[in-house]
Amino acid sequence: MSAKFRKGSEFKLFCVLVIVYLIKNTDMKKYSILFFALLIVLGSCKSKAENDATEAAKAIQTPVKKNTPGTVPTSSEGYTMKAKINGKEWEATEMMPPEKPSRIIGSNNEDYISFPYDRRSMVVGDKTEFGEGMSPDMFMLDEMWGAKKGEMQITKVTGNFAEGTFFFTASQSGSNKTVAVTDGFFRVLFK
Repeated sequence: MSAKFRKGSEFKLFCVLVIVYLIKNTDMKKYSILFFALLIVLGSCKSKAENDATEAAKAIQTPVKKNTPGTVPTSSEGYTMKAKINGKEWEATEMMPPEKPSRIIGSNNEDYISFPYDRRSMVVGDKTEFGEGMSPDMFMLDEMWGAKKGEMQITKVTGNFAEGTFFFTASQSGSNKTVAVTDGFFRVLFK
């Protein structure tokens, strides 16, 4: 049993014990509405650990984004990145030129997709298998995700740009949740 689960369970157990105390030591009719309201709230709450992790990720993203100069707007002829996230269309509104971070990074508001970049691998037909040391990551659905399975393939290269496709399945550490990123397409410009 993970620490995250224990903390959430301990909080819920504490709340249930408080409710039982109120029922035993007060007039049940008087507090029945409070009792049912608390049950509804308890059933819909995330654990404190989950909320803390989400807030920490958001807090980190804001200053990183503000202090990451050099992003450029995407366009149909310039930098672009698109994919389906669990079947839903997603498109980057800006990208960072990949030379400095050695990653292809596309973002849309607070969400982003990032995967390894090496200019020497930008050769038509070149495939990069994602795995240890060559893994994509993303921040989507208010959560941080990492991938160990997937692939990027270079489909077109000119003197000015490279295009490719990608797909991967991402998961969270300590969770069974997964996100399927499919039908990915990107274009990066060369300087």
